[in-house]
Amino acid sequence: MDERTVTVLAKLRELVTDAKSVPMSASCMVNRKEALALLDEALVAYRSDVSEAQRVTENSLATLERAQEEAEIIIRAAEEKASYLATQDEVFAQAKQKAAQLEVRSIEEADALRRETDAYIDQRIASFEAALQKTINQVQTMRARLADRSQLDASETQALPRLML
Repeated sequence: MDERTVTVLAKLRELVTDAKSVPMSASCMVNRKEALALLDEALVAYRSDVSEAQRVTENSLATLERAQEEAEIIIRAAEEKASYLATQDEVFAQAKQKAAQLEVRSIEEADALRRETDAYIDQRIASFEAALQKTINQVQTMRARLADRSQLDASETQALPRLML
């Protein structure tokens, strides 16, 4: 997760931690404007993280395409050289074998790069998902405590959306 996202989430945590306690309960009073501003900042940072991951993916795909083009060039060069040297069956067979080895190696390198890119993107998204889930759980806990403390029934909180995960 990007440092900016972590910082914003840390600020949000600090806001809740430093919030004024409500007497005789585990609840606290949080400035709505500050909390919403921090959540908006976290969303901006998240979008930035996703943009960065997409940029990395695009760069990786471009690198992969270049690697494939280079592999094709190498293969073509090997085939041309094999045709040129094909005065003996053995030389021709060796050149063909070498070209096949280069092709296999190029494909393996391209696949490895693709796997590495996918792993990086998955790591970034999973990290953000965990942070977001933690925040959602904290918000759900706070709402449940508030409802219990104030003895609110479903009709009083019906207008307020509830996120069910």
